[in-house]
Amino acid sequence: MTTELKKSKDDVLGRLARHRTGLATMSFAESTVVPIPLETVVAPLMVGHPKQSLKIATAIWIGCLLGAITFYLAGAWLAEPVVRPALEALGLEQGFTDMSQKLDGNGLFWTVFLVSFSPAPMQFATLGAGAIKGNFVVFLSAIALSRGVRYFGLAVLAQIVGPRIAEFQIPKRYLVPGLILIFVLVWGIMQLF
Repeated sequence: MTTELKKSKDDVLGRLARHRTGLATMSFAESTVVPIPLETVVAPLMVGHPKQSLKIATAIWIGCLLGAITFYLAGAWLAEPVVRPALEALGLEQGFTDMSQKLDGNGLFWTVFLVSFSPAPMQFATLGAGAIKGNFVVFLSAIALSRGVRYFGLAVLAQIVGPRIAEFQIPKRYLVPGLILIFVLVWGIMQLF
């Protein structure tokens, strides 16, 4: 029974590593409504399946771009009738206003790039860029470059580190959840500062 359970858990993780549509959907959700960095899930997945890491990175990069475009358009079309009243009701209007001011003018690329590259949720930057109707090409370039560096850099790192970790012969049923826990703890600590 234990061997069957172990095999089924390893199969689930392997399927997730190969399921690019599911990964892209998770990335879309992370770049729109879920403010938890996707790396807490995909980094351990990449380390556990280093040969799939570039495919994983590509899937989540595409999902992130689609989510960023969606929120840019939401900011552009729905800023006044929906977004501002919703943010006001949630007490988040000041953060949105501050981000919009940083995005206005020549700061669009670097503000979006830095927010998107950092562990901070990028939803304010994407909504704000749309709300001020910032240059779409500049906006998309900043997102594509910053998230590309994050995701593909992580994939390359997983290809280097993954086989070395495999030498320790830690079962994937412990490795992946353990790495997820470590990434969540690191992310939580970073949020305190």
